[in-house]
Amino acid sequence: LCSGFGWDKDGALLAIINDRSPLINVWDANSGRVQQLDSGLKDNLSFLAWSKTAPLLAVGTAKGNLMIYNHQSSRRIPIVGKHSRRITCGCWSNGNFLALGGDDKILTISNHEGDTLKTAPLRGEPSDVQFSEMKTDERSLGDNTVSLIIGKRNLFFFNLNDPDNPIELAFQGKYGDGYILIGFSAGYFVVISTHMKEIGQELFQAKNHKTVLNDIAISTKLNKAASCGDNVTLGGVIIDIRISRYANV
Repeated sequence: LCSGFGWDKDGALLAIINDRSPLINVWDANSGRVQQLDSGLKDNLSFLAWSKTAPLLAVGTAKGNLMIYNHQSSRRIPIVGKHSRRITCGCWSNGNFLALGGDDKILTISNHEGDTLKTAPLRGEPSDVQFSEMKTDERSLGDNTVSLIIGKRNLFFFNLNDPDNPIELAFQGKYGDGYILIGFSAGYFVVISTHMKEIGQELFQAKNHKTVLNDIAISTKLNKAASCGDNVTLGGVIIDIRISRYANV
């Protein structure tokens, strides 16, 4: 089974891994050729992510090991024991910090060489790890915060500039950056702020789907969000995220 795939920053290389092989398949969109890279790791591969700004590929394994590959120099950096169990999710920041989550319920922050800079324990299994910018009263310095979902219910924020004070937000059970739009399986939308003066405050809430919400896509250029659900071909909602106005499509 395919356990991970993704495009590099230029959209020229597609890396693909599966759960039965230590090899990484890299397809070149320009030449149409496939290159096989040996990860050098002995266990099954479970995660991969390309850097947003550099030719760096991170590959994690089912036993918590990590390999960072530089496609330009062909240099491989194996890191044994980055996590104690399977690496399941992660992403790169624009400054090439690597955030990883795993079945060991740990968040790790590493540099581009694979050195662990920070760790944070989690109260459940992480998913959907993202770097973002948390609003402050002072001028921000870019994507300074890691956000992730814990146990499919809670939202966790880890500010790199304030690692001793992570924030975890829990939401009402009925639901099944600057501002975050969150969708829940029972059809609810919730908009919250990441500004410290408003953290945890619901700015807008609506139930736009009768039975189920499947996915959300946001366009920051249009200031609109779209959702799909209710198991129909064209059953979505368009929301103006500036004024919380929405229409069915």
